[in-house]
Amino acid sequence: MTAEQEPPQELRLALRTAADRLLAGIPLHSSGKLTILDLAEEAQVKRWLLTHKYPTTLMAKYQAEFKAARHKSEPVKKAEAEIDKLRDDLAKARKEKRQLADLLGTYAVMIEQLARERAEAIAERDEALVARDAALGVTALNPPPQRAVPAGRAHRPLPRGRR
Repeated sequence: MTAEQEPPQELRLALRTAADRLLAGIPLHSSGKLTILDLAEEAQVKRWLLTHKYPTTLMAKYQAEFKAARHKSEPVKKAEAEIDKLRDDLAKARKEKRQLADLLGTYAVMIEQLARERAEAIAERDEALVARDAALGVTALNPPPQRAVPAGRAHRPLPRGRR
């Protein structure tokens, strides 16, 4: 295998400028990650120049520099902060949904119980009216309607125009 040639000055300058932009967190042509792929994309050069043609003089140098930087570029930091915020918002929304679902279940049980109690009270009232009329010897012109709560439906729909 032949020794690696010295890279051209234009390539070195393009890569240095691109690396500085990536490290500063202001990429122009890439996603902003500190990788060789993004470095080549940012410098607008072919990746194989770094990985195959100049692997020891250029690729290893920038990999070491990115590793030594030990920080994430600004776009990545911003994206991760936004992701964390969205995760928190999602967790809060899920918690609120669970609480509302529990509350809804409680209200449904209460409404069903109140509807039964109302139906029972109406039935007792009707029975009392019939007993009163029988005791007085009076015949009602219109007997009280027999109200029964249909199964699965504990309320009457509102008349049209009041919905």
